[in-house]
Amino acid sequence: MKKILPIGKKVLLGCAISLECFIGFICFYIVFALFGMMFSCGCHDNVKEITIFVRCNGVHTDICMPSVSPEKNWFSTINLADFKEKKKTEYIAIGWGDKGFFLDTPTWAELKASTAINAIFLPSPTALHVELLEKPKQGETIKMVQISRKSYKKLVAHIESTFVHSKKGVMLIPKRGYWQTDNFYEAHGNYHCFNTCNVWTNGALKSANIPTAIFSVFPEGNLMHLGH
Repeated sequence: MKKILPIGKKVLLGCAISLECFIGFICFYIVFALFGMMFSCGCHDNVKEITIFVRCNGVHTDICMPSVSPEKNWFSTINLADFKEKKKTEYIAIGWGDKGFFLDTPTWAELKASTAINAIFLPSPTALHVELLEKPKQGETIKMVQISRKSYKKLVAHIESTFVHSKKGVMLIPKRGYWQTDNFYEAHGNYHCFNTCNVWTNGALKSANIPTAIFSVFPEGNLMHLGH
């Protein structure tokens, strides 16, 4: 005859098993992420015609590109009239991420546990953050990359494919920018712990054969292979 455990012991046993599974998942995730970051793909372009930047705020990465070039005029995709400060700048930064996190967390002080848990563990809607800026300065958190026009066209095509388009163009999320020079736009894809903002950046870099990690859920994987 099977021994029937008291309800209290069943609860404790269930909690212990759940905790073990959670710790096991965290360990697997860290090992998986570190393994993906260690190995690189892509190569440095011998033809250096376009200068782009990959910047990091410690958690999130953006790709910074010339606002206007013979290959792409971003102001033909992004309507300057959507911005509070309607001034053309030399560069434009684009990053992808969890829509709820983007819109509800302008600063870390406003981060809610529910927002973080939803972003990490549940597939959730996404958005693109677009910022107008002057030419970035290379540093520890901003890496400069010079590529050919051919590679740049591939990068642009990959990024443009992430925007949700309507008959009127890309779909603005109105009145949700943080500052005078940024906006949010509807994006394709779902965000979760294996498809983070850095995975999107990683995919964009790989589309243009720019050196990067084979897989990168963390920003370091997108920066460490770019060189000085």
